[in-house]
Formats: sequence, C-alpha cells, structure tokens
Amino acid sequence: MKQVAAATRPSASGARLTGDDVQHAVAWHAALRTLVPHTRVQAVTVEAAHVGNVDDVVITKDPGPNEYLQVKATVSAQRAATLDWLCEPTRTGGASILQRFHHAWTDLSRNEMHPQLTLVTSRSIDPADPILTLRNRNDRLGERLQHATTANALAARSRLIEHLGCTDDELFDFLADLRLRTDASEAVWRDHVAEISYAAGVRADDTAFRLGITEVREWVKTSRVERTASDVRDALDRLGLHVTEPFTILAINSLDDHTAHPDAAITLDWVDRFRGSEARNRRGLKNPQEWETVLRPQLAAAQHTLRNLRARRILITGTMRLPTWFTAGVMFQETAGFTPAKIKDGQLWTLPTGHVTPAAISLSHPLTDLPAGQDVALAVAISADLTADVRQHLASTGRDIPLLTVRPSVGTSNTSITGVDHAFGVALAIRDLAREIARTIKPPILHLFLATPAGFAVLLGGIWDRVPTTQTYEDLAANGYEPAFTIPN
Repeated sequence: MKQVAAATRPSASGARLTGDDVQHAVAWHAALRTLVPHTRVQAVTVEAAHVGNVDDVVITKDPGPNEYLQVKATVSAQRAATLDWLCEPTRTGGASILQRFHHAWTDLSRNEMHPQLTLVTSRSIDPADPILTLRNRNDRLGERLQHATTANALAARSRLIEHLGCTDDELFDFLADLRLRTDASEAVWRDHVAEISYAAGVRADDTAFRLGITEVREWVKTSRVERTASDVRDALDRLGLHVTEPFTILAINSLDDHTAHPDAAITLDWVDRFRGSEARNRRGLKNPQEWETVLRPQLAAAQHTLRNLRARRILITGTMRLPTWFTAGVMFQETAGFTPAKIKDGQLWTLPTGHVTPAAISLSHPLTDLPAGQDVALAVAISADLTADVRQHLASTGRDIPLLTVRPSVGTSNTSITGVDHAFGVALAIRDLAREIARTIKPPILHLFLATPAGFAVLLGGIWDRVPTTQTYEDLAANGYEPAFTIPN
C-alpha cells in the first residue's frame, strides 16, 4: 500500500512545474493589464530582485500602491488552506509563509505606503477553519478578524501577534495590505487571462495562452527587468497576437461574495441585496422593489459612464442569474450603441460579424391558440424544461396568463446549442417570435422565463428590441419565481 501511495503522489518536479505554470500565467495576466488604461498598471517584473519573499510577480502602478504576488501552487491541492498551514515552518525549518510575507511587508513599507501583498495558492480555504473563513469578498482577512469577538478569533489574534512578533495595531495594518487568493489553479488563471486578453484586444485562444506563458519563461531566462506596455506590445506583435478591437469589462456580482474583478472598468456589487447565505442559494432580492428602484438605475448609470468613456464593445462578467445576464445584454445592445459579449469556457459569445439566419425552433402550440390583447408568458426551454414550474407559478398568481414554451428544434438539453453561431440563430428566431407575438397578439406584457446558458441570455438580450414590454423573472427554485427587471418597449 505504501508503494502505491508513493507512486500516485505528485512528484517534486511536477509540483515545481505546476507552480511555474501558474506563476507565469499570473505574470502574463499582469503584463496584459499594462495595455488596459483603467487598471493603472505601468509595468510588470517576474522574479524581481530586492523585494524579499514576494518576488514572483511585481506589478508597478501609477498611482500606487504597487502589488507583490507570491504563488504557491501544487499539482494536487488536497490539503486545504488553514491558519496552521500559513504559520507552519517551511520544510527546511525556516520562516513560515506568513512570517515571510510579514518580513517583506515590513521591508517594503520603509520606502512605500501600503505595499499590496498577495498570496496566490491553488488550495481552497478549509470551510472548518474559523479564521480564514472570515476573509471578505476582497480576499482580505483583517477587518473581520479585528472586529470578531468569538473565542476562536481572539485566540487567533493572540497567536498571530506572537507568531509575527508584532503589536496588535501592526498586525491589522499588515493584514489590511495582504490578500489571500485561493483556488488559483492554472484553469482559473486561463479564464483570467482570457478576460484581460479581450480587454486588451489580444487573441484569447489556447495557443495564445501557451505563447504568453512561453514568453514569460523567456523573460525569466534572459533578464528579470520591468516590462512596460511598450515591451508587451512588441512581444504581441512578434507573436502575432495583437489582432482585435478591445472590449471594456463590466462586472456584476449578485451571487458570490468572494469574487473580485480588478480588470473591470465598472463593478456593480449587489450580493448583500439578495437573499441567501452563499452563491448557490442566493435567489431573489431582500426587497423585490429594488429590481427597478436600485439595480436598474445602477445599470443605466453604468451604461451612461461607459458611453462617456467611448466604450462600445462590452464584455459582461460576474456572478448573476439569468434575468440579470439578459437585462445586461439589453442595456448594452446595438440599438444603444454597444456590442455585448460574454466568455463561456474560454469562447467569446457575442454577435457574429457575418450573416446568420434564424435557426429552427419548436413551439408548444400555435400562436393562433393565444387570445388577443392579453398578457402572454414565454418560457425559453433550452438547457432545461421549465414548463411545469412556470405553469405552477402562473397559477399561483390567480391570473389566466397563457403559456407558450419555445425550444430548439432538437429539443431541450445541455447540448442543444452547438456553438455561438447556432446560439445566435436560435436567439434571432426567438426574438422574431416575440415580434410576431407583438404584431398578432398585442399583449400588454410579455412574461419571459429563461432556462438557458448565460451566454445565450446575453445574446438574446442584445437583440431584444421591437418586442412587447417584457417582464423578466428570477428563478427561486422550490419557491417559484420572483418578478425581476421590466424591459419597456
């Protein structure tokens, strides 16, 4: 049994290569940020000299503070991140991870105000760790630890003060400048690189990612100097990657309170407005009136700001449910002067540049069965059949609203959409169906229920014009639906 365990355990060289790959992905992401003005990144240095134990990636910003990232990635992140892990000595009996960060912070603070240190690790935070689970949505631990009053928190504060040999005030100053970025696998950083690539106008496919990683390796081999935007552009030209008009990133968070979007030009943070304790069960607003009184005005303000910035291609990202993805697509559709997009599995879902014809769709019954002049409910069943749930919700309202279910001609499944062009063709067909409903039925309100991929919701919202006034709905799982954004037309 011992021999089997040893054979399946990741090798030291494998762990080292995995760490290098993640470190170089982090560095390539930082390099591409030099091309995006609102990030304020002026230069990036890989394995920088004279910065102590936080030399993996150094990001110079104007204005500061500068950022110092250290990567701790493993082939198998089976062991979770805990306070014990952060405080344990290294294998050689040297300083712990946390002591190394504290030493670097102390040294850097002599020459600059609030140097921003980040630990990037592929480990996940242990959900049973009473201290690291206090980390906030900005990946920082200090504020919640400082105000916590539990016995575990007070004991941890005393332990950290003794472990770092610092005062109470110094501990919280240090923790205010330290970020803990967990779950940082190469796959996660591929997504980050894809997002910033589109924002920089750079190819974002797998080949481009690998070329970027190789470029960073060459930087480490040749000279570990600062790389500015000019250096990065030269590399992109040489590699043939600088080929597309850039996108501007709009991030909307309504589900995950541990998701930050430093590359976004605008971030709308709505997590605290939703019911639920974590991403999977956050459904519906604590105050449902805020769909129209708070959230929609914030989307309109973001639209106004991005228009003033002359941003035209908008990459929508974040954590949200379908009515928000759809409405964001509506707010940034072409009739408003924008082109909306979303990344899904590394692929850009956006309006095709060539001609696409409407795809075949099927209806639960003919339009002629719908009574004229009355509200109509339209259920879009692409990834799941929501007909029964919608019918039950409509019955609970006490109103006689006829329901029409539409699906791709191949039926409802996770594979019924075969690609972006097919998705856009289906979206065109559904948009044309809504227009036909407007012409023939003339409903005061079209009640729209979605069970689709998020990228499809953005595409559909991006062409949702000349249709009836539309009421979208938030899926509350076992609790039915909640009216969400209203789209006037």
